[in-house]
Amino acid sequence: MTSDRTSDSTGDSSTKIILVMGITGAGKSYLIREISGQDVGVGHGLQSFTQNIQQVICEISGHPVMILDTPGFDDTHRSDTEVLTEVADYLASLYENGFRVAGIIYLHNIREDRIRGSSYKNLQMFEKLCGQGALQNVVMLTNRWGLIDESEAIMKESELKKDYWNMYIKAGCKVDRYRDRRDLTRIFEGFLSYDTTVLEIQHEMVDQHMPLCETAAGEAVNIELARQQKEHRQKLAEIAADYDRQTQEMKAIMDEERLKLENGLQQLEVDKAMMMTEQRRAEEAAKAGMEEGLLKLAQEQQRMEEEFQTKMKEIGAEKNAVAQELAKLAAIREHQEQRMRMRNDDGGFFGFFKNMLGGTLGVLGGGAVTKLLSKLF
Repeated sequence: MTSDRTSDSTGDSSTKIILVMGITGAGKSYLIREISGQDVGVGHGLQSFTQNIQQVICEISGHPVMILDTPGFDDTHRSDTEVLTEVADYLASLYENGFRVAGIIYLHNIREDRIRGSSYKNLQMFEKLCGQGALQNVVMLTNRWGLIDESEAIMKESELKKDYWNMYIKAGCKVDRYRDRRDLTRIFEGFLSYDTTVLEIQHEMVDQHMPLCETAAGEAVNIELARQQKEHRQKLAEIAADYDRQTQEMKAIMDEERLKLENGLQQLEVDKAMMMTEQRRAEEAAKAGMEEGLLKLAQEQQRMEEEFQTKMKEIGAEKNAVAQELAKLAAIREHQEQRMRMRNDDGGFFGFFKNMLGGTLGVLGGGAVTKLLSKLF
């Protein structure tokens, strides 16, 4: 295997290779800048800044040193498989080109309560990459001591040694504290006196010609991938079951709503039929009332007509009677007027008769003759 990054290096086989490993945000890039004076990029958030292996070549106490800043296996932009492939290829290429690892720093934030999740995964991958034979060249280094109470930090360090790092310590791994640059200088100067070592991943891929997937680190990633796959399948199954449950619940709700709507529609139809029946009844009643009213009106009109005819007949009879009376009165009047004319007219019959009788009956007196004539006529 070859690597452009390694072949471009200015180092040689006497150059000490020191790996810095740890989770994202542990402070690896800051540590390298402190010891080398060179900036390799420092992240200030949870997202990983080191996405590729960064190499810094410097001198420590007059000896050439190549410090490798490796990405964590909790990279926010790449999968564990991608990170492992890059790290494994890089380390194998170093080994093929005659470079040997003198020291490995595994950096751990002392403020972290417990090793779990991504911290535990990174620790496992560190172990698989290095192997038991290289643990004598490892320093488990804790940092950020100034950000926590001293007694609490010592207690956490004791828990790490006992619960998580115990088997590494038994295999020759050392534990140290990084408080300031003097601690780093002391630790890196200590690496200069170490015999170089071959990492497990280098031995497997170069000496044994194993494909990455069959190496201890590769198998660990495969196991983790299988676990994640199983977890994802379980989550998908849960989501599917939850979806089915929600679908059933929604279906039940929709069925209930549909039934309510259908019942409501049926009730509306019933109400509509009742309203139409009532309307027909009202129309029939109105029609019947109108017909009855018209009949009564016709009967009343006929009665009034009959009364009118009766009145007219009565009026006609009365008119005839009045006419007859008037005729009688007119005749009487005419008769009286004739008598009056005869009485008042001296030249008439009455005057003649008066004159005739006046001489003959003079002896009776004028008054007696007048009375006699009045009785006669």
